[in-house]
Amino acid sequence: MEDVRSDLSRRGFIAGAGVAALAAVGASLAGCGKAEQPAPASQDGADAKPEADAAEAKKSIPEVFTDGVYITNGMSMHGLIDVKTIIADGAIAEVKVLNHGESRVIGEYALEAMPARIVESQCVDADVITGATLTSMAIKSAVSEAITNAGGDPRDFSGYVAPAPAKQTVEKSADVAIMGAGPAGLMAAWAAAEQGKSVIICERMGYTGGCVPITGCGVYVQETQIQKAWGLDHVMESHRTVERRLEVYTERLVKPDSPYYNPDMPFIKNILYSAQRAVDKMLQIGVPFCPIGNTGVPVLSPGDFQIGGKHAVQILTNYVTTQLGVEIITEAPVTSLTTEGGKVVGFVAEGADGSEYHVSADAVILASGGYIMNRDLMEEYQSDDLKFPLMGPPWATGDGMLLAKDAGAAWCCMDKGVTSHYHAGVSLAETSYIHYCVPGVVVNGNGDRFVDETISYIIALRKFKEEPTTDFYWIFDDSASYGLYPNGNNFGIDYEFLLETGDIIKGENYQDLAEKTGLSGLVAALDAVNDCALNGAEDPCGNKSLAAMQLDGPMYAMKIVPTPYIAQGGVKIDLDGHVQREDDSIIEGLYAVGDVTGALENRDGADYMIGLTQALGYGLIVGETVAGDLA
Repeated sequence: MEDVRSDLSRRGFIAGAGVAALAAVGASLAGCGKAEQPAPASQDGADAKPEADAAEAKKSIPEVFTDGVYITNGMSMHGLIDVKTIIADGAIAEVKVLNHGESRVIGEYALEAMPARIVESQCVDADVITGATLTSMAIKSAVSEAITNAGGDPRDFSGYVAPAPAKQTVEKSADVAIMGAGPAGLMAAWAAAEQGKSVIICERMGYTGGCVPITGCGVYVQETQIQKAWGLDHVMESHRTVERRLEVYTERLVKPDSPYYNPDMPFIKNILYSAQRAVDKMLQIGVPFCPIGNTGVPVLSPGDFQIGGKHAVQILTNYVTTQLGVEIITEAPVTSLTTEGGKVVGFVAEGADGSEYHVSADAVILASGGYIMNRDLMEEYQSDDLKFPLMGPPWATGDGMLLAKDAGAAWCCMDKGVTSHYHAGVSLAETSYIHYCVPGVVVNGNGDRFVDETISYIIALRKFKEEPTTDFYWIFDDSASYGLYPNGNNFGIDYEFLLETGDIIKGENYQDLAEKTGLSGLVAALDAVNDCALNGAEDPCGNKSLAAMQLDGPMYAMKIVPTPYIAQGGVKIDLDGHVQREDDSIIEGLYAVGDVTGALENRDGADYMIGLTQALGYGLIVGETVAGDLA
């Protein structure tokens, strides 16, 4: 077979693949039969290929559908995905992802499942993998392009029909039933099973771990075995002891004017002390952590946004299933709670194959995530945040919150808003660490600075919402641009692909950059930055860490957009994880933990800090609570 690589430029391919994907998705054929030939694509507009390139590309495409190996690519959230498609005997014989930068576990699931779905169905308009839409679309686009390069028509491979679901009811029972297999659910299962309780988890996604594979992987705890081994004197002062960390909360993080203010900080104390125990337990079963670095807290190895989250999930999942006998059913979203006389006694879940699981239990734990991706709830509680695209995890649709409410539960801290990070404004690639990797400043659509770049995302989002435009840019100089490469920043994160997606504009100097971007105030804004950095002038935006920029050399503007990803409110619980009604009475048999309860720091008057710490710490607490209640 012939190995044929596309002669299209990457930028030209992105536009072409997008057209091919839309054509495939839009087809409404009854099956994968012959379709009408599409009209020639227009070559007008900024993305049109030069005539010479187009002619050269046309030469490489045979006039008849030709067997061969075709290497193409598609654009996803974390850059280009390279795909090998084998055409044999007029059919799609194989689809394989060769190279990618997708998130561990979540993206990887689609990298295996989507090619298999395309080959099995022979349809490039096959349904995307739930929770990995962009990854799935990138693969579909690449396969569509391969078909085109082979002289075929992607519409000949359209008309996907999902397999008919099986209809059967499966009865199951356990001491404890858990909705959600994220870090909170897994830790709760561990704690309960360790006390001899039988546990079943139903997880709506096709994998376990929740947000762990896509978090920064740091656990904000103190006095763990790894920190003690390093030597507490070598740890950042604010993380040496739990007592010192509580002082930091009192000094800077807990707001006395908050309606939820509690100077005793009972929820925060619970999080810190229990998360400390959780980390030590994880160390004992072989979950790898990095050596303690500058932050002074345990970080899953090999580091932030790396494969450590995947390793931790695999080890936790294997441990609770193989060593403790926990049963986990994936692709089985919980649809209703079962109650008897006001007590929750189980739930119903729908399996991917159409099976309906009726799970009876003495205790039910909701560990299902928050509500950031439920647009109705966002409209009701956080409507002003809808100015920006929501980029929360796909399972954060508030399902557990709504089920709890139906059972009589109250919701708490729904007025606390959301937290956000940055995505690239053109490709919508996730760039939440760009400010750490690539030093720079933020400007609005006029080129004016308006925010202290060092403040938390929560506070920064409020500033972004006050601006009249949704156009924002991260501005940096040539030396800072080396932070786009994994060897040029402290986190090993690869942002190089942003140079190819149209997210970054380059100027010969800052005047040229202002001209190319149309940011009329940029020159004055950057002159002011250097005045502050070089001459000690006070920054009107409050950034005390401004660094001088090399304005007469290459300068870059990356379009960014704030993206809300966590909503802080959730189901009301007591300190032990019992779900509560509005009058503080508990709903018998029902517990909750993780993002479904919102940010528990809010209950003491502090803003959200880091969800992984809460999930691990309170997962342990709730599992132990349930085991004790059932003793």
